[in-house]
Amino acid sequence: MATEVAGGYLPFAMSGRGVLFLCVANSARSQMAEGLARQLFGDRFPVASAGSAPSRVNPFSVEVMREVGVDVSAHRSKSVEEIDAATVGTVITLCAGEVCPVLLGRARRLHWPIADPASKDTSLSDDELRARFRAARDLIQAKLAQWVAEGGLGPEPASEGDLDAARALVASAGLPTIGVEDAFPRGYSVVRGGNGLLGVAGLEVHGDVGLLRSVAVVPSKQRSGLGRCLVEDRLAAAREATLGAVYLLTTTAAAWFRKLGFEDTPRQDLPEALRRSTEFAAVGPSSATCLVERLA
Repeated sequence: MATEVAGGYLPFAMSGRGVLFLCVANSARSQMAEGLARQLFGDRFPVASAGSAPSRVNPFSVEVMREVGVDVSAHRSKSVEEIDAATVGTVITLCAGEVCPVLLGRARRLHWPIADPASKDTSLSDDELRARFRAARDLIQAKLAQWVAEGGLGPEPASEGDLDAARALVASAGLPTIGVEDAFPRGYSVVRGGNGLLGVAGLEVHGDVGLLRSVAVVPSKQRSGLGRCLVEDRLAAAREATLGAVYLLTTTAAAWFRKLGFEDTPRQDLPEALRRSTEFAAVGPSSATCLVERLA
């Protein structure tokens, strides 16, 4: 069940109430989760973090969050006892191998076990610690994207009236607009904001495979996880259509798509139906990287 709000839908458990991320020290995982959620959700609902034994925000948390455009340098570690349980609709604990703090109240409880990236091992170099913090950050972002897709906040089916705005957003991202209308709106999902579309992504069906195209997000929401949410939404649509694989062409974002599970594939090995598509036959340059995600 969901409640409609401007710009999207809130899962019922979050409607009109806050989300709280908990770990022990409130220095790394929960701080990064708070920052990522604030960037992704904006002011749609309150987001906070706390811990059972608060210390200080880890400098590596600040550093790796800055890499994705999120500033947590002004955050402070807080005790769970400072949180008013009546203001919290969902509690997400992030402990793994530790005893997570408890917030009394009737909030929905989720558990995302993520290993603490901080370490007392003095043999670890700064680069090794940064890698641990980046891995935790990326896992939290992936879990947020999955939660959004499952809870209904974010991507929704495009409508006929979205075509011009979607085409403009795709063009502003430097992506080809030729053929966008071919599968619009049935193959597209969008994320709406107060001033228009925040993101768009399309899935064309060619035989028993799909073509992912036109994944675009407004600059203010880039690196927020919204792009990942859109891709996951289109992959879910591909699975529902029982497609065997989803392909894409990219000239600038191959590394990002690889992080989402796509693998390089030779262009000459593509199914014939896909090679006849507008994007492959007329738009995609020969220098573009071809990637595929095979679906179970």
